[in-house]
Amino acid sequence: MHLDLNFIICGIIIILFLIPFYIYRKQVYKLFSRNGDFNTFINDVKIHLKDTFPNINFEYDKIIEATKNEKDISRREILIIEDLVSQYVEFDYKLDTQSSIDKNLLWKNYEEGCIPTKDKKPNDWLKRKDLTYRRDNCRCKRCGLKIELNDAFATLIRSIENGGGYNFENLITLCFDCNKICSEDNENKNPKHPIIEEDLLKKVT
Repeated sequence: MHLDLNFIICGIIIILFLIPFYIYRKQVYKLFSRNGDFNTFINDVKIHLKDTFPNINFEYDKIIEATKNEKDISRREILIIEDLVSQYVEFDYKLDTQSSIDKNLLWKNYEEGCIPTKDKKPNDWLKRKDLTYRRDNCRCKRCGLKIELNDAFATLIRSIENGGGYNFENLITLCFDCNKICSEDNENKNPKHPIIEEDLLKKVT
């Protein structure tokens, strides 16, 4: 009888302990689920950025630590995205002289077309752009984004005003966003809604 009483008391204590979990089970589940979603978010972002923008070494620890007290997981993820986009824009990349291409691929009037004439591009500009694009492995040289030829910019490393020409050593392949960031003529070098931002916002939980 004494054993039965102890058993009943223990049972009541266990039930009383479990009642709050049952009442707030949805909130508890949501908490653990959201934490899991955040870890998945970070992992997905790291994989995506490494595969998509391999030339930029993004730093995660500081912004993750800085946002650790943010209760709203979605807001925390957006703050992290804003930081990563800033890292992308502020990535220090120097436009240096590039390698030439195989001399066997050059054509008769190549040297003549390297010399700028007024504001006109050479007649063989599309050919120069195509060979520059292939030399650069169909990727943006700044961020490493793989791009189609139609979306690529063959950009002058040294501008015409500064003595640059259309020779391959002075041409580099950039994506739309990096071309804007590196442009000497653009006062506002921050791209509006760059592709990195659009891609990452799709991952917010």
